[in-house]
Amino acid sequence: MPSAAPTEVGVVGCDSPEGSVNDVATEPDWRQFAEYRDWTTADGCLIRIDVLADRPGPEQCGFESARVIITGVPVGERYTDDSNDAAYVRDPEDVFGDPDTAAGFDPDATLPAGAEDPGFRQGDTELWVEPADESAIYLVTGTSTERWPLDPEPAPCT
Repeated sequence: MPSAAPTEVGVVGCDSPEGSVNDVATEPDWRQFAEYRDWTTADGCLIRIDVLADRPGPEQCGFESARVIITGVPVGERYTDDSNDAAYVRDPEDVFGDPDTAAGFDPDATLPAGAEDPGFRQGDTELWVEPADESAIYLVTGTSTERWPLDPEPAPCT
């Protein structure tokens, strides 16, 4: 039985144990504040917004061509604020004004040999991590792999 309204076709909230990555019934109400893209587990259950949040850059600052995935540390853990989260950025146009982060994005990356699949999905896209190196995440779709770098100091937007 669904426990939360999905925001994408084919995404469902699933009855899940309290505190699990799928316990969307008790997640924070952050989905209302941005155009978040849903992520699911491999079996199609919606992942909590405080485990994996995927949104465009803030439109009011002109950052909307960028995309940010926020997660706990390590990837897949819950987070509460900037003190225990990690932001991975897809910003090939450098709208955030951080050349190092823009250069860290690789649209044609090779998945590292030690990479692991934590089971997070967005349609046919898989999120992969390399546990020994938290400086990037990898989004894999078919034969395409993108490297999204960790942005240690995301651009402020007020």
